[in-house]
Amino acid sequence: MYITHSRLIGRSVVAFGLMLLMTIGAFAQNDDAISTFTPYSFYGVGDLMRPGTPYNRAMGGIGTGVRTSRQINFLNPAALTAHDSLAFMIDFGFESQNFYSAYTGADNELRKSASNSINVHHIVMCFPITRKLVVGVGLFPYSNVGYKMQSIETRPKIIAEMGNIYYQYQGEGGINQVALSFGYAINKRLSVGAQGQYYFGAIDRYSSTIFSNPYFSNQVTEKSLKVGNFGAALGAQYDRPLNKNLQMTIGATYQLSTSLGSRYLDATYVYTGALIDTISPNDKKGFISIPHTISAGFSIRKGDLWMAGLEYVYQHWNDKSLDDTSFQQIKFTVNPSHLFRAGFEWTPRRHDFRNYLNRCTYRIGFNYEKTYMNFNDRQINDFGATIGFGFPINRWNTGINVAAEIGQRGTTQHRLIRETYFKFSVSFSLYDIWFFKHQID
Repeated sequence: MYITHSRLIGRSVVAFGLMLLMTIGAFAQNDDAISTFTPYSFYGVGDLMRPGTPYNRAMGGIGTGVRTSRQINFLNPAALTAHDSLAFMIDFGFESQNFYSAYTGADNELRKSASNSINVHHIVMCFPITRKLVVGVGLFPYSNVGYKMQSIETRPKIIAEMGNIYYQYQGEGGINQVALSFGYAINKRLSVGAQGQYYFGAIDRYSSTIFSNPYFSNQVTEKSLKVGNFGAALGAQYDRPLNKNLQMTIGATYQLSTSLGSRYLDATYVYTGALIDTISPNDKKGFISIPHTISAGFSIRKGDLWMAGLEYVYQHWNDKSLDDTSFQQIKFTVNPSHLFRAGFEWTPRRHDFRNYLNRCTYRIGFNYEKTYMNFNDRQINDFGATIGFGFPINRWNTGINVAAEIGQRGTTQHRLIRETYFKFSVSFSLYDIWFFKHQID
């Protein structure tokens, strides 16, 4: 008697649907909750999230020129064709972020603060349609906004006339994306892919002026941005042997510039005690866009033993990318960003069933970025180092991947903030074979 995997497929699809609904709910909650906590989310679209699963992130974030049948690589839609024509995979992950900020106060003394958060990071799946066509579906965060800051009036003349004054700033929310990818193998060496995306989310920013003197009215300004629109990206990979032991993959992607169809509410409220009055409500169409992005990378691998790769990413941010929905406390502009990534993985003996540690995969990487953020004519640099592990669960490709990243961006000079961060992510990867028949004796 033979039993097909149709029931298992049905359960997998149902499980994915439930996981997707739970994840969408978690992402939707992030629209009105703080899902990160960094002063570098004060401007623009906020803090751009690291793309990819812990598999990518443990190797510095590389993925454009990486091919593997054992993991879902969503950074290049053409990479999906590396999967077995009968393979069905789901990957679901979480991330924790820890930020340690240092800045020089008005008294020229170094001040420090710390924050942390834990969030759902992604859910992705891929499955074959034909021997050459593979489909992937995923849900990821694109950017997060989260900050809460306060400063106190220090000018003696104003304090003498009006009393103590407190300036408070708070922001929350973010932008998420749902992606549908198609990878097509033209032949054994060349694959192409396309990805459609839908961006959605909301960012709320508040600025308050609070008076200790009861004869003055407090003031709150709210800028609430909502986005929703479609985007698209293209990708390609070329895979060829260098000799009988080494294989090289070259890849590239192009993300089209996408207007997010935003609207924002700009309103100012004044209140004294319980009395609240709206001064200037203004609900209008805004302008915010995802810039066109180009990535190129390559990797060299030796069978199941090791793989090393390099990657470069360029994002064409400019002043036309963002509307003025932030509070301009200091001069903020945007610049094109440049990102360099490198990574390496090693598996001692993948099929050593006597020693579990030999079957595990060990990964390291680093990244360096000139970010899109420019404060007082100084572009913010970001650099980090990564490490991670892949823990197999059985003889298939089901397993657990973990990644850790430590990095730093900014400086304490020029009225800026130096931020040291530690990020930890973990994902659960489920692998199964479609339409495979088991014989029961």
